[in-house]
Amino acid sequence: MTTYEQRPDDEDDTAGIPGQAERLGKKMTESAQQVWLAGLGALSRAQAEGSKLFDTLVKEGQTMEARSREQSSKGESLRDTVESTLGQARDRAAGTWDRVEKSFEDRVHSVLRRLDVPSRSDIEALNDRLDALNRRLTRAESRATHSEQQAEDQ
Repeated sequence: MTTYEQRPDDEDDTAGIPGQAERLGKKMTESAQQVWLAGLGALSRAQAEGSKLFDTLVKEGQTMEARSREQSSKGESLRDTVESTLGQARDRAAGTWDRVEKSFEDRVHSVLRRLDVPSRSDIEALNDRLDALNRRLTRAESRATHSEQQAEDQ
C-alpha cells in the first residue's frame, strides 16, 4: 500500500494517540523516502539528458549566428546587433540611475533641511567655532594663572 492509498476499514482506530503517532511517523518516513528517490531520479535524468540538450543548443546557436550573418545587409552578426543594443540599454540605464540617485539625494537633503537637521558644513563650522573658543579660553586661563602667580610673588 502506498502512502496515498486509503487504509482498509478493518484497521483499528482505537489504538489511541500513540498508535496514531506511530502510523503518522511511518507515513512521513515513507513520504520522505519517496521524495528522496524522486529527486535522485530527476538528477539522474538531468545528467543523462542535460549534456545532450546543451550540445544541441550550441549547434542551433551556431546555425542561427551563421544564418544571421548571411541575411544581414551590413554584414553584422546577430551577436553584434545584440551587443550594440545591450550597450545602448546599459548606457540609458546608467543615466537613468544617476538621475534617480540625484533626485533621491535632493529629496533627502530637502527633508533634512525642513527638519532643521544640520548639514555637514554646519557641523564643521560649529566645530571651528568651538576650537576657536577653546583656544581663547586656554589663553585666558593661562593669563589668569600667570597673573595669580605674579600677585603671589609680590
